[in-house]
Amino acid sequence: LTEVEHAEDDSGNLKELMQLPGMTDQETAALLGGGEENWTEDKRFYIGRIYHTELYGEICSVFTACGEDSSRTVESVSVWVADGEREVTEEEVQLWLDRLSDTMDSQPFSEYQSVESGARSWKWVKGEMTASMYRMKDILTISFQPAAGGLV
Repeated sequence: LTEVEHAEDDSGNLKELMQLPGMTDQETAALLGGGEENWTEDKRFYIGRIYHTELYGEICSVFTACGEDSSRTVESVSVWVADGEREVTEEEVQLWLDRLSDTMDSQPFSEYQSVESGARSWKWVKGEMTASMYRMKDILTISFQPAAGGLV
């Protein structure tokens, strides 16, 4: 594949993850190869699943958060591109901003930067779905969840 074809081929990865909220836990497990159940330490509360998957040639951790309904409906999905083990570069941030903007068919509608910590965040809305990206020095995450009545 050429780089352009490869980039277009991979753009489906984020679009697929964006479809997970609303699916049942079992549906996402079947789609993403099982994953690992994620419970609170006391095993009283089921959080969701943890998956390790490849996005754009990088291994990322994907976390689902499920509701307490009997089907364990997925309420949100978080992708950890960088989890504190390495520094996140500006080039990498721009690359993921572009990928997320392509996935959401728009530029972020808000951008926030904390003066104290240097943390930055971006938000998008597409139909009934919101996306956000959060960046600190050594953390980069992307999240998808349904837009809840104006609480974006």
